[in-house]
Amino acid sequence: MEVIDRQEALITNYEALMVLREADVLNEADKRKQKDKAKHMCPENVTTLRFEALAYLEKTACTSQSDEQLAQLKEQLLEYELTKGEILQILNLRPKSVVELHLLVEDCTERFLVEEIEQLVSIILDVLPCDDKAAQHQDEADQSDSMDVDS
Repeated sequence: MEVIDRQEALITNYEALMVLREADVLNEADKRKQKDKAKHMCPENVTTLRFEALAYLEKTACTSQSDEQLAQLKEQLLEYELTKGEILQILNLRPKSVVELHLLVEDCTERFLVEEIEQLVSIILDVLPCDDKAAQHQDEADQSDSMDVDS
């Protein structure tokens, strides 16, 4: 995977996970090559950011996704005239019910018939089957996020 222009592209959680994993592998290989580790180490804040982002993404549903699944789902969603942002949210959050889809698609009931909304959920579940382990991690992550209170 190649990031063409880091300032222009919106990427899915899956793509972010792949970029972070690749950077992690390259960083480890670079560390092994360098005898003087202080010479080529990443700044501590960058390392922390990578670690925390990777830890979060490893607990989400994107770990069980593939490039093929994302491409197939994007293709099937084209006929529904969803915005890029809505498609991105669907890919990242993988709605499993009509209610969850309503939260992601603006003016859902005004833009789509009930049957179309149910078809959308069906397509999402068919193309991105819910991995029980990933779903459990996602629920735990959601609960811990909701319990965090900023002082």
